[in-house]
Amino acid sequence: MHRLLSELDYKEGMRNFKKSYYEDFFNDYRDRVKDVNEAIMNLYGGDDEEGEFEEAADALIAYAKEKYMSFNRFTRGARFLDMQCMLVFYLLPSLMKNGNTEKARYFAEKVVSKWKEAFPKSEIKAASYDEIYSGFKTTILGFNAEGLFDKWK
Repeated sequence: MHRLLSELDYKEGMRNFKKSYYEDFFNDYRDRVKDVNEAIMNLYGGDDEEGEFEEAADALIAYAKEKYMSFNRFTRGARFLDMQCMLVFYLLPSLMKNGNTEKARYFAEKVVSKWKEAFPKSEIKAASYDEIYSGFKTTILGFNAEGLFDKWK
């Protein structure tokens, strides 16, 4: 589970969090953690599905806490923010893009609740890839150009 976070380079992730780069970087990330995502998909429909989800979420959060504690105290806040952004922009949408959408969203919400337990001051929500991608705007000279040319179609 820890590979879901360890496979994300924070600087590269933030640099690619733009409409023109997000899709390619997101898909590249999903390819790198494909085996982990498949393992999570195999939890769906198991005998103790809820317990397995709980255990997987705990493992991910334990890694995040360990990583957080490894940051030096001067950069801890900024590095934590980077890690949290990677969780919201890439990791959770990647989880929710797995097969069974309802179960994937349930697991992502489980990760979010465990994250809030581990880091009480954080306020994050799970969003799918489509929800995040639709939030990117197209602008021309700083003005929103979404639908600007629709009337000429």
